[in-house]
Amino acid sequence: MKKLNIHFDSVTRLGRGLFTALMLICLSSVAIAETKKVLFIAGKPSHGNGEHEFRAGSMLLAKGLNESGLDIEAKVHYYGWPKDESIFDGVDACIIYADAGGNFKEKYEVLDERVKEGMGIMFMHYGVHPKKQIGEKYFTDWIGGYMETGWSVNPHWIADISPKEGHAVGKGVQVPFTAYDEFYWNMRFPTKGECECCHALATATPTPEKIIRYISLWNEHGEATLNTPQSLMWCRDPEEGSRGIGFVGGHYHRNWAIDDFRTLVLNSIVWLTRAEVPEGGVVSAPITQEDLNLNLDRPVKGKPILLPTPDLYTQEPMAQPDLSKPREPRKRKKDKKKKPAESTEKVPAKN
Repeated sequence: MKKLNIHFDSVTRLGRGLFTALMLICLSSVAIAETKKVLFIAGKPSHGNGEHEFRAGSMLLAKGLNESGLDIEAKVHYYGWPKDESIFDGVDACIIYADAGGNFKEKYEVLDERVKEGMGIMFMHYGVHPKKQIGEKYFTDWIGGYMETGWSVNPHWIADISPKEGHAVGKGVQVPFTAYDEFYWNMRFPTKGECECCHALATATPTPEKIIRYISLWNEHGEATLNTPQSLMWCRDPEEGSRGIGFVGGHYHRNWAIDDFRTLVLNSIVWLTRAEVPEGGVVSAPITQEDLNLNLDRPVKGKPILLPTPDLYTQEPMAQPDLSKPREPRKRKKDKKKKPAESTEKVPAKN
């Protein structure tokens, strides 16, 4: 009996050891699985220095996420659609910061498959403006709305932005905060009956006194919606599955140096992954002028991008266009040579 007891004790110790080892492996796997992966798809160069700096802006945001202390890993791919689509494997949230909704053509189907598998998706600035058929087919289901030519408008104006009260994206954000940008409004949104989980995440009210430039897409719908709250950031937030976000800001690269502007977007990306947004918001280091001038598409020697200053918010408003008069034809500018580079980079955290 004694010999049997010794054998039993040995087996018991062995069993406990195996159980402990298995638990450690499981816990390790869970820890690895909890790391949220974010992928930025930055579009090709399209504007002058300091505007539509998709690559540089994505790198600043990725750096902020990687240095936030959160269990998150952000990578940036530029310019355009990646040749190796395995880059999407394991991605919790894809942020598309590019012209014309990305202009991905048949590759929207690839994104659709990933979204259906649970990948969150966000489009920023011109990224929310696809062709109408693409918006109808994909964007409404993905992010709960999109910019539509002939319906939406795109003035450059001074917005006093308020995140949705009590929502995670507004944690640590001053209410309201001010920014001057090409903030689109009057998006093509589904009705409440068509999407019960779609709602605004941040709003501002455009008034004639705040509009500094009316440009190409101004129309009667924009005129009719002046002085009414407009969604500058919105979402589709189902109980399960992928979340989606649209954000209209990001024309001027300098605005990433506005702490509240940047924090709102960083918070929204973390929320998009279904991770917990810290109580004080995602903390990121202040953006310096040197930071703003890194990774620019078309830097101009002797003309660095400057930090935003209060004088941006005291500009004189532009006279409202008379829509009864015919518009002059738009002059096309010759496109400058674009950089051919295409790469994926992980933005490292500071040591």
